[in-house]
Amino acid sequence: MCVLKAFSSSQSFRSFSKATKIPVYSCVEKGDALSPGGKSLAAEYRISFDVSDKEWDDFPGQVEDATAFLSKWEAELISFTSDFEPEEMILDFPLYSRLSESIINQNDYLPKQLITLAGRLGLCIGMSIYQQDRIAEL
Repeated sequence: MCVLKAFSSSQSFRSFSKATKIPVYSCVEKGDALSPGGKSLAAEYRISFDVSDKEWDDFPGQVEDATAFLSKWEAELISFTSDFEPEEMILDFPLYSRLSESIINQNDYLPKQLITLAGRLGLCIGMSIYQQDRIAEL
């Protein structure tokens, strides 16, 4: 479930989210409630694009999808960054930790093709690691 997130403190992405062909996962306005009940409000504008629907335990599949996504939408993303000038864009890979009693080291890598595409677009790359057996508790 890799997503590409863009953030801005001054400019809404709402109009872009309605007009783009890039698959939008979510669009949040500054001041929107982030949870039911409205106790936590968005401090900035954010748009998230749906990059991959692969499961969190399929990192190679997420990477393959991300490479295809950036290749397919590169021109539109360049136009987006030029028009909206987001302060930060993060390609976020959620992953399950494979660490256990018998596995003490987890290594994952990104291929140079993905890094090159992300670099041309000025993207940060994040890997959000989750403990699989704790997800149900959240």
